[in-house]
Amino acid sequence: MSVEGSRPFIPQRVLLIKLRHHGDVLLTTPLIRALHHAYPDVEVDALIYRETEDMLRHNPQVVQRWLIDRNWKKEGVRIQVGCEWRLWRALKARRYDLLIHLTESWRGAALARSLGTKRSVAFDYPRRDNSFWRCSFTDLVPLPGEPCHNAALQLSTLMALGLTPKGEDFPLSLSVDETARTVFLDTLRRTGWQGEPYLLIHPGARWFFKCWEDASFSALIDALIARGHTIVLTGAPDAREMAMAANILAYLKNKVRVYSLVGQLSLAELAAAIGGAQLFIGVDSVPMHMAAALQIPGVTLFGPSKVHEWSPWQAPITVLKASDWTTLPHPDSIDTATTTRYLAAIPVEAVLEAVLARISRAR
Repeated sequence: MSVEGSRPFIPQRVLLIKLRHHGDVLLTTPLIRALHHAYPDVEVDALIYRETEDMLRHNPQVVQRWLIDRNWKKEGVRIQVGCEWRLWRALKARRYDLLIHLTESWRGAALARSLGTKRSVAFDYPRRDNSFWRCSFTDLVPLPGEPCHNAALQLSTLMALGLTPKGEDFPLSLSVDETARTVFLDTLRRTGWQGEPYLLIHPGARWFFKCWEDASFSALIDALIARGHTIVLTGAPDAREMAMAANILAYLKNKVRVYSLVGQLSLAELAAAIGGAQLFIGVDSVPMHMAAALQIPGVTLFGPSKVHEWSPWQAPITVLKASDWTTLPHPDSIDTATTTRYLAAIPVEAVLEAVLARISRAR
């Protein structure tokens, strides 16, 4: 344990800063668990973007969620400055003794300087090799020499405190809100569902290069329906994802026991839908991480993503990689705006086999 003089440093109040996407925020939960394990009386707050709040909204180990609204900048300089000032004052009033900054954002460095925390931890990023970054934090943690999972990377920040938590001891955490569960079940019943077990398929992702072919999903659903399974299809209320779902449904040979909730669920309701499923089937996306957090068995498909960083964390989910069937470009070279479906090489038969194997294990 790190010491200040002869006294061990035991944080009472911690601020985690993770200004990224939904999945990134959910992947902070092993670190939050580890902090509570090491310091049972600690209070942990999180500074995140407003749209990602559902990833931590019902987490009992997070006391306060501080939210940054990306729309502030659209409201004009005066309003933005006022919002930022009120946020800073609220953070200052919490009197944090430990700040852990989990990205390269300069905001975290500025907060580490201005909030007066006893200890402040960040990574020693090569792109931040300058005096401002180095002098903003009391502890800089070296990046690992070998690729590792994002959740394990975040856990490594605790090395600054003399802690070495084992990743397998700290899975993801996601709490399902009971009100959201009720809304989800009511919505599903209105489609004709009568309470039978279901497999949940979420084919979409933020970027289409992470998606499988629509016709392949349709063929998989047809094969599962033929084997007596019920399918719940979900997707974001995004025009492209809704068009994708429409194509999948149009290609189906048999729509019996296929219930589409695409565009109808909030994130909290989607969590309830995933949490009630026999099995999750999807791609490298937020719902995959939600399934991992809820320990729902599943099968997920990966294209040109860094699988070692973003695969399901400590979860009974089979990963199928397109790179096992074809040569893929390096993830860093991908144009995220492309409509190319790099997962197309994954055969339907391989996915079906993995799904049936997971179902068999879950019984």
